[in-house]
Amino acid sequence: MKPFKIYSLLLVKNEADIIRECLLAAMQWSDKVIVMDNGSKDGTWDIVQEMAAQDPHIVAFMQYTGGFRIGLRAKIFRAFRHEMTRNDWWCVRLDADEFFSEDPRAFLAKIPKRYNTVKKLSTDYVLTKEDIENYTFTGNFSFDRQHITHYLPEKRKERRFMRHSPWLVWCEKWRYPHPIGRTAKTCIAVDHYQYRSPQQMKKRFMTRQQAKKDRCGSFLHENGNDWTDYLWSNQQLEQQTKLLQHLSQLFAQSTDILYQKRNTIKVVEEEFVVKSFAVPSFFKRLIYTIFPSKARRSFIYAQRLGNMTPKPVTYVETHKGGLLHKSYYISRLSPCTHVLKEVIKDRNFPHRDDIFAAFGCFTAQLHDHGILHADYSMGNVLFEPTEQGAEFQLVDLNRMRFGQRINCKKGCQNFERIDTDTHALSTIAKAYAEARGFDPEECVRLVLKMRWRKHKK
Repeated sequence: MKPFKIYSLLLVKNEADIIRECLLAAMQWSDKVIVMDNGSKDGTWDIVQEMAAQDPHIVAFMQYTGGFRIGLRAKIFRAFRHEMTRNDWWCVRLDADEFFSEDPRAFLAKIPKRYNTVKKLSTDYVLTKEDIENYTFTGNFSFDRQHITHYLPEKRKERRFMRHSPWLVWCEKWRYPHPIGRTAKTCIAVDHYQYRSPQQMKKRFMTRQQAKKDRCGSFLHENGNDWTDYLWSNQQLEQQTKLLQHLSQLFAQSTDILYQKRNTIKVVEEEFVVKSFAVPSFFKRLIYTIFPSKARRSFIYAQRLGNMTPKPVTYVETHKGGLLHKSYYISRLSPCTHVLKEVIKDRNFPHRDDIFAAFGCFTAQLHDHGILHADYSMGNVLFEPTEQGAEFQLVDLNRMRFGQRINCKKGCQNFERIDTDTHALSTIAKAYAEARGFDPEECVRLVLKMRWRKHKK
């Protein structure tokens, strides 16, 4: 086989504790490691420039001080694509905290020509409260690595390598170049160290919170209130490992049923909510070999929703004959103990108007972020009463829509499946209008009109 090049695209910010180890590892198999720095303030860029001066495999491409966005690597791709041929590979996303467990060059050499994309299968390492208590972390990854031994039981898949083609296009709004093409069935193993020391976790938390404030469009799943919220306990890891190892058995044994029709939802081991999806028809099984299953979509959307939904754990799929058979979506038990249906059906529910007003404001928050729940019904909204009204979380997520432009009419139409009395709908519509700066009377008119049309159908 003719030799091929691998160009790795690395976007960094405040990774001084690990960047040297990352570059040393990547230069072993990359023809070029091309680095863009997104405004580091901890000496990361100085280390990159120092190493680039010593080794031609490393290219200190540029330092970009603008706001983070997921498609910044597109700048690198467009600057170097003229050097690539059809036989070459891009590592379209080299992360500073990932280390390949096997040689990517040897792995890619075995990928048949009909495949254009390779995904990683990552082992995600975490720190536990016991780790922090038993070892004083230095904040230098080369010293601390041997003490980072705990990892999540589930494996994550995500695109990492793409075969070059003259037809590839990468806009800065996109996470990856397109067309993606066929994805190889085998994944390359990665050790992922996103949590490495208390020092690094504090810095990471602050960096991502600022990026969210700057409306970067990413990190919605980062919903902790402090860096310590990302620390696990040994007991939590043991519980989650047990759940995934014996999922079908534990699910069958559970008698705590929350919902049972075509799909079944149960509480398992007192802390987890497991949704078991019905075995799809043969036609849909074929579709789910190409497109994400309902369980996978639920997990992906839950990550994007952050604290607007119960904390996602993972999804599990089983296959027969190469096609999807059973699938499960797993989340933590929600802190919200009520369903909106309870308030709708009980006109004497305490603080009913306050809860409906809070629901209107919650919906406005969703729509302001371009989020639309296409199955926005009274059974898919959980809530917990508060002094200000209520806190809400969404469930049944596989029909979520993101990046929507939601005007007044489209926003009001989203309430059409909230089947309640006129007074309650008016309260919701007025609070929604006030939160979004719309005309309250027009919103009330539209919401009632949509409800009337829905009933007429």
